[in-house]
Amino acid sequence: MADTEELAKGYIAKSNTQFGAGTFLLEKLGLGPGMHVLDVGCGPGNLTSHLAEIVDEQGSVVGIDPSKERIALAQQLAARNLSFHEGQAEDLSRFPAGSFDAVFVNSTLHWVQDQATAIKEFARVLKPGGRLGISGGSGDYTTAQERIKADVLEREPYRNYEEEAPPKFLKQREMEHLLDEATLGDRRFFINKIVKAAKDADEMIDWLDTSSSGKTYGGIPLDLRPKARAEMKVEWEKLLTEEGIRMEMELLVTVAFKA
Repeated sequence: MADTEELAKGYIAKSNTQFGAGTFLLEKLGLGPGMHVLDVGCGPGNLTSHLAEIVDEQGSVVGIDPSKERIALAQQLAARNLSFHEGQAEDLSRFPAGSFDAVFVNSTLHWVQDQATAIKEFARVLKPGGRLGISGGSGDYTTAQERIKADVLEREPYRNYEEEAPPKFLKQREMEHLLDEATLGDRRFFINKIVKAAKDADEMIDWLDTSSSGKTYGGIPLDLRPKARAEMKVEWEKLLTEEGIRMEMELLVTVAFKA
C-alpha cells in the first residue's frame, strides 16, 4: 500500500515515540552549530526542523524521504538552512562525496530494502571524520507488534498474500558486518529501551499504520484489511490493562565515524 496524505498527517500527530528515539540518537551523535547534516527518512520533517535549530544558521540540514506525501508536508517547514527532497537511502547520487558532517537515520533503516548499499552511500557522502547515527528496532528483540502481525498474517486468507517489502530489523552482529563493508570501523553501540504506550488497541494500531505508511497489514488487499485489523485488535486487547497497552521495545543505536 502506498503512503497517503492522511497517513502522513497522522504521523505528525502520533510520532512522539519516534521523536523521542531521535532525541536519544542526537545525544549520542553530538551535533552542533555549523554542521552540515543529512536526515535520511525525514518523513514530514518535524524532527528535521529540530536538527536545523541545533546546527543554527551557520550549518544546514537536508531531509530526504521516498514518500512524496511526507515531503510535501516537510516542504512547508523549509528555511534558509533547511531543505527537503524525495529520495531513496540507497541512491544519494544527488550529493557529491564528502558533503556532510553527519548522516542521521532515525526509525528508517528497517524499511530500506538494500541496507548494505544504503550504508555504503551514507559513508560516501560523509566528510572525513564525519559521523553516522542510526536508530531503529533491534533484530535481537521481538516486540508484541511483530508477534501479533506475524500471527494474524499467517492465518487464512492472509497467508496467501506475500509482503513485498517487509521491514528488516538488524541484529547488532549484522550491523557490524554492514559497517565493515562500508569501511566504518570506528563505531559504538547503545540499546535504547523504551515503552510505547497507547490507551487502547485502536490507538496502538493507528500509530502502527501512520508509522509504517500503511504497511501494518503486509501484502494483503485493501478489501481484506478491515477484517485483518479487527483480528489484530482482538490480539492487542489481550494486552490491555487499566493503564492501557504498554509495548516494550529495544532500539539498536549505532554511531560510526568515517576515517
